[in-house]
Parts: sequence; structure tokens; C-alpha cells
Amino acid sequence: MITKRPIDAGDEEVLKESLVNDEYHKDTTPLFFVAPNTNCIVYSDEDGPILYARASNALRLDLQFVDNKNKRKNIKTMLSGFPELAAKAKESKYTEIIFNTTNSELKGFCTKAFGFVESGDELRRLL
Repeated sequence: MITKRPIDAGDEEVLKESLVNDEYHKDTTPLFFVAPNTNCIVYSDEDGPILYARASNALRLDLQFVDNKNKRKNIKTMLSGFPELAAKAKESKYTEIIFNTTNSELKGFCTKAFGFVESGDELRRLL
């Protein structure tokens, strides 16, 4: 039978060991799962923990430029508007901003100008 419960201090060692041994999450620490404004649920069975599920409040953006060719105006607008958008998101308890794009120039600009991290077609920025 699978049970669920909130993460607690007793989970740290099991979680730490599972992260160290996970080829996909070697650089993740247990603190990631208890960061402010996040919730973590532990799913277990009679043998112990199976899954740690961390939930955060993410703001998903969709961007539509009226004219993709007017890069100067688009960049100026993003430089002007994004800092306020990020500040309001953080004030509203969002912990990250996420958006998807296949536009390599937009990805490069957002990583350089705003600190987004690229993961495939997804860009993420922790607040």
C-alpha cells in the first residue's frame, strides 16, 4: 500500500543518498526539496520512501511578439518590463518563471539578460 506524508528531517539521509546515486540529480541537494514556498510529499510503502515530490509555485509565461522582425523594440520592451514582472511574481510567492520557446535567439537573450537556464525548449528562472 502506498502512503503519503510531508517531508521531515528524518528523510534527509535517504534523500541525500538517492540524489548522490542518481545520474540525473547529482548536483541537487536535499535543501532543494525544502526550499521556501515549496511543498514536498514523500510517497512510501512498507519498505520505505519511494518518491519525493516537490511542488513549487511557478509562473508560466507565453510570449507573442507582434513583429518578430522588430528585434530592437522587442528587446527594449523585455528589458523594460521583465524586472517588474519578476519582482511582482516573487512578491506573489512564485518561486520561478518558466516559458517554452524554440527560438534560439530568444533563448540566448533570456539566459544572458535575465539569468534563465535552458533545458531543451524550456527556460527557467528561479526567483
